[in-house]
Amino acid sequence: MVTIFDVAKEAGVSKSTVSRVINNDGRVKDKTRAAVEAAIEKLNYSPSFMAQAIRTRKTHTIALMVPEYSNIFYTEMFRGVEDVALKHGYMVLVCNTERHAMSEIEYAQELLKRNIDGIVYNTYRRDDAMAEYLHRVEKKVPVVYMNKAKPGDEDVPHVYTDGLPSTKNAVDYLYKKGHRKIGYVLNSKDISIIEDRFHGYLEGLAACGLEKNEAWIYRVRREYEPDYVRLGCDAARYFLSLKERPDAILTAIDMIGIGCVKEFHAAGVDIPGEISVIGFDNVFLSELTDPPLTTIGQPIRAMGQAAAEILISMLEGRECERTVVFEGNLIVRGTT
Repeated sequence: MVTIFDVAKEAGVSKSTVSRVINNDGRVKDKTRAAVEAAIEKLNYSPSFMAQAIRTRKTHTIALMVPEYSNIFYTEMFRGVEDVALKHGYMVLVCNTERHAMSEIEYAQELLKRNIDGIVYNTYRRDDAMAEYLHRVEKKVPVVYMNKAKPGDEDVPHVYTDGLPSTKNAVDYLYKKGHRKIGYVLNSKDISIIEDRFHGYLEGLAACGLEKNEAWIYRVRREYEPDYVRLGCDAARYFLSLKERPDAILTAIDMIGIGCVKEFHAAGVDIPGEISVIGFDNVFLSELTDPPLTTIGQPIRAMGQAAAEILISMLEGRECERTVVFEGNLIVRGTT
């Protein structure tokens, strides 16, 4: 195995000079740097990140904390984070916190023990215990939040899609298609961006002169999480049980919408003839339903890329925009 000593001997410099070249130290002369880089290429030398970590306490590893592996939304998010991380020489650990605050805290503690360089916190739920702990973590490593900032935390780095205006526009779209009985399916109250989407629905109703009907608003039961398709099936069965059903529904996330379409189809309900369905996210499965799901798309992979860019810029001392807000866009398919 080629070592740093072999590179130093080949280039005719000291080991510390080779180290400075590897770490992009600006004090190295151009001629010396060229000689070291030529030696590295000739010998096909790969620096040991473990050895660098012992010296610098940096591991070139960042963590992506997610609430569950099973949600394909986070698969797409990971791809975006990894796109940027690999480009800058970082590896990404994915940590499944299973929607439990103590699990998240324990995970973060273990990451710090392993000298993780930074965290993309992508679990949405910000209970007091975790929020307080993360503020302490931020003093040791940078954290980028994949959620809307809480009041007082506006200066904290965060990336998210503002679902309120796009959901409001989706209601307007349904209204112009002739729908007057528009319902909504939402999930956890403690996820602020989900609540923003719901408020977009309410504002959309008001803007169209429609009254809110509580019977057409369904909040899923959390016992089955993270089986969102099953939760969507439950929601569809609820609407089917009503004497007066909505003629269109929006769902907080695609996977719930997919469950609704599946159950309506099984019950012989014509989509979109009897009821239209709109999801939110534009995960790849939304194109595979029968009929394909109309959805409000958010750029999931681009969100992951933006979060990684912010995190790595902070790690490397570069100035960057620390708040990135995307907009959703309506993607019309067969369910409307």
